[in-house]
Amino acid sequence: MITKEAVAYDMKPIEQLQERKIVKTRSRRKAREALTGLGYALPALVLLLLFRYWPLAFGMWMSLWKWGYVPERFVGLDNYIRIFTEDLVVKDPTVGWQLGSVGHGFVVTIFYAIGTIPLTLLISFFVAYVLFHITRGKTLLRVLFFLPYITSQVAAAIVFKWIFHPSVGLANWAVRYLGGTPQQWLTDPDPILIKLIRQLGGHWPSMIPTAFAGPAWALGVIILFSIWGSLGFQIVVFLSGLTQVPHDLTEAARIDSARTWHIIRHITLPLLSPTWFLLIIVSIIGAFESFNAFYVFSGGEGGPLGSTMSLPLYIFRSFYVYGQVGYASAVSMVLFVFLLGLTWLQLRYGEKKVHYMH
Repeated sequence: MITKEAVAYDMKPIEQLQERKIVKTRSRRKAREALTGLGYALPALVLLLLFRYWPLAFGMWMSLWKWGYVPERFVGLDNYIRIFTEDLVVKDPTVGWQLGSVGHGFVVTIFYAIGTIPLTLLISFFVAYVLFHITRGKTLLRVLFFLPYITSQVAAAIVFKWIFHPSVGLANWAVRYLGGTPQQWLTDPDPILIKLIRQLGGHWPSMIPTAFAGPAWALGVIILFSIWGSLGFQIVVFLSGLTQVPHDLTEAARIDSARTWHIIRHITLPLLSPTWFLLIIVSIIGAFESFNAFYVFSGGEGGPLGSTMSLPLYIFRSFYVYGQVGYASAVSMVLFVFLLGLTWLQLRYGEKKVHYMH
């Protein structure tokens, strides 16, 4: 006599086999999906490895060598020691501590970042806010503001050099028309602060490096050019962010008689904080990597008297002009670590003040 318990016992191996088949089928499907996803991602991964990670790793390797146009000998950390002991700050026996070539390039780059980032962000937000709320000609104005971003930087920089030409430039023509004194915009090496102190009858302290006296006119022209060229991108990003601000909130605030400034301060700006956060990070990285404008305006020399010798331009000259490939790689690695640490600090502490919309 066959009982129900016996039948159930006999069915257990069959059920276990079926479960195993189901598990195997699922695992095969997952493996197939993973391979399919890897196949789609493989071209991008190859490009990243070839053009991102391999140059980074090879640059680190070169920085450990005395490397001219060909590798000469392994020097370990000597290039880095040179940066921090000789080229960051130097002690002059007559005037005391002064900036070295790397320190000078770093200060010039900081002045450039301070001059470009805040103004570009504020102007682009204001323009984007106006464009977002106007009704006529919105598309045409967006195109006009975006044109400088897609224009060749080299061609536009040549036009700017003509505008600030000391003899035939429009800038000096406008200065003369307003009754001012024409300036040597691209050839005067004196920082603006030193000029102001001299006009007031004072003099700059010799123990303080002149690099700390602010940008010269040439760097100011480069800052103006960079602001003009990068407005279009940031305006487009701000416009994209403004479309994500709930219209109901602003309308409710207007019904409650809130002024435009209060709406911007208490609704628009907090809800745009992710956009601001993104643009600040991108702008800082871009400022410390800026090269084209410095090269074109100074002819690759960083003049006058090093007033436009940014850190990327100094790396370029060390690499290509002086043939110090290993040393230039070490400076670029220091810049990379600095930007990596700065970005990490922004993500670590700045993201706490970002309000994400849900």
